[in-house]
Amino acid sequence: MQLTTLDVVVIVLYMALISIIGIYFSRRQTSREEYLLGGRSMHWMLLGGSMMATLLSTISFLSVPGEMIRYGIAYMAGIIAMPLFVPVANQILLPVLRGLPITSAYEYLEKRFDVRFRSLASLIFVLRTIIWMGLIIYTCSFAIVEITSWNLYYTIVAIGLVTTFYTTTGGLRTVVWTDNLQLLILLGGAVAIPMMIGFSIGSGPTEWWTTFSGAGRTNIETFSWDPTVRITVVGIILGNFFWNICTLGGDQVAIQRYLSCPNLSAARKSVWMFAAFNFVVMVALLFCGLSLFAFYAKTSNSSIQQFQEEIAGRADKVMPVFIVEELPAGISGLLLAALLAAAMSSLSSGINSISGVVVSDFFERFNLFKIYVKNLWADKMVSLFAGILGIITAVSTAFMAQNTEWNLVELTGRLNHIFVGPLAVLFFGGILFRRAGKSAALMGFVAGTLMSLFVCFGKEWFGMEKSYSFVWVVPLPFLVGLAIAGLIAIVFPKPSKDAVDGLTL
Repeated sequence: MQLTTLDVVVIVLYMALISIIGIYFSRRQTSREEYLLGGRSMHWMLLGGSMMATLLSTISFLSVPGEMIRYGIAYMAGIIAMPLFVPVANQILLPVLRGLPITSAYEYLEKRFDVRFRSLASLIFVLRTIIWMGLIIYTCSFAIVEITSWNLYYTIVAIGLVTTFYTTTGGLRTVVWTDNLQLLILLGGAVAIPMMIGFSIGSGPTEWWTTFSGAGRTNIETFSWDPTVRITVVGIILGNFFWNICTLGGDQVAIQRYLSCPNLSAARKSVWMFAAFNFVVMVALLFCGLSLFAFYAKTSNSSIQQFQEEIAGRADKVMPVFIVEELPAGISGLLLAALLAAAMSSLSSGINSISGVVVSDFFERFNLFKIYVKNLWADKMVSLFAGILGIITAVSTAFMAQNTEWNLVELTGRLNHIFVGPLAVLFFGGILFRRAGKSAALMGFVAGTLMSLFVCFGKEWFGMEKSYSFVWVVPLPFLVGLAIAGLIAIVFPKPSKDAVDGLTL
């Protein structure tokens, strides 16, 4: 497989456009509030789209169709959770967090508990985000290598270095605008692929579903008391619901978006917009998975059984291969450019958020490098260092992915979500339990972390015959940690009224 000249031209022009946007907004970076929060004046619709694009990245764009092709329709039941998490976020999280003059989400934890909680949460966020960035760089490189046959590790380093260099200048405004641009292109690609397949093989969703069903891909288990069952309808709905509320309530990448809105009403609208984009994109990717399976089933010369085994073994590679082999020249280049842009936008969001957290929660808080903080040099140097660490993590991820049986969905779920639940315990515990003090928060966080490690690595570390399903990586640690925090709060003396006013519901 190789790109045509037109594909290369499209990719170059698209990257040039992204760079121009970055250069344009770099001239406005005169303060940390502008660099990290867009002057707290950005439009809710753009921020909702940016939130979706950042959390989508190339991981979801490639892994969701791959998950469907390999394991079936069950994963898509998670879209039922989309409208359910918004009221929780808008009524519990936003009124408290939006009411505080903060840049880093973890400033809340110092106000609610003490500075040690702020520093701990900030450090965990930085480590987790570096892992996330590594996954993004790896996933994008994985797709490019499938198309070009380049060396995987050289590709990882090249994408990481170029993106890190570019993202040190633009600030949040660049991130938000490029996020929305790549979101529209990716959504367009997710719609175009099924349409082109329909014209190519002369069939539509009804026939695709019949093919999918005939291969046993529509069999869904509604519920099971066995937590090692890979996916059930109830499990994936709970997994998506708790992942969303925990991300919106404990992840600077998401919280930074609604802190950038001018008021609470706009912040609430941005969350609704995020949920709407989430639903639409997931439905589009559902049709991508159905259509790709039907296309290769019809064009395969193998028996049904042999075809199913073959396509399951390369499920995560089906999307990029189809883009280059089957789409017209220029269109394939545009979608490949969008895959790169998706990685770049998500990576830049991670870098921007790490910069804000490190400088706000460590440099400013402890009066370090004062001169460099004022002129944004500290933010830019932290951004550069974070990007380099992301590259190192991506190389490690590539090695691990080649030595485990996990597909992209499971690899992301287990490596990237270890601390999603435990961090959210600190925020929800502080907001929901007026009696919760430092002991309750700490015990809840520790219990959640231990449960998370058990769920993620029960087989590898704890000798279980089979690990818990990845869908429980967030719900179980969050619920266990929050329950422990609530129980401890009853036993220990409650904080003074002055200590919690404005910081709880």
